[in-house]
Amino acid sequence: MPDFLSELGAIASQNQPLAYFIIYIGTIFFGNISAFVSFWLVLQGTFGAWGVPLLTITLFLAAFSGDMLWYGIGKGLHETRAGHFMRNKFAPQHKKVEAAITKNGRGWIFFSKFLYASSFPIIFTAGWVNYPFKKFIRSSLQSLVVWLPILTGVAYGLFAGLTPLQAFDKLKRFEAAFLIGIGLFVLF
Repeated sequence: MPDFLSELGAIASQNQPLAYFIIYIGTIFFGNISAFVSFWLVLQGTFGAWGVPLLTITLFLAAFSGDMLWYGIGKGLHETRAGHFMRNKFAPQHKKVEAAITKNGRGWIFFSKFLYASSFPIIFTAGWVNYPFKKFIRSSLQSLVVWLPILTGVAYGLFAGLTPLQAFDKLKRFEAAFLIGIGLFVLF
């Protein structure tokens, strides 16, 4: 892992626009982990004095673009052949999720930012159930405004005193505890 991060750091120090583009694409498709690794590079000084503000803007735009992409795919696939296949294949489970997002979409969109690998299915389902676009945009932007400072703080706190592997281990434990808390919140 340290070798991988040092290679990314070398690329970033030689071609910052390419590095920011890679971070942008990686955050759209991989979410929190890509953003987390990006903060590791920034906190090592790889991106220079403007690293943190530019990374924050890049991550904000990437997360918002990703939300728009997954929402659009969900909305676009709903009435297609693939949509009918998914509806028939996952009918019982999908109806429960659709009902939950229709009832409390704002909360689900907010929580999707904090759980690794949950953003795509939740945002996709919001588009699938035709969650109102203006509410979706508002919920997405509000959750991003909360998510980015928390991610920045957690990344700084973990990377300030830990090696990359220890930091990833702590992040996974934090996410597991957060997931259990959300599960208990939803159940009760």
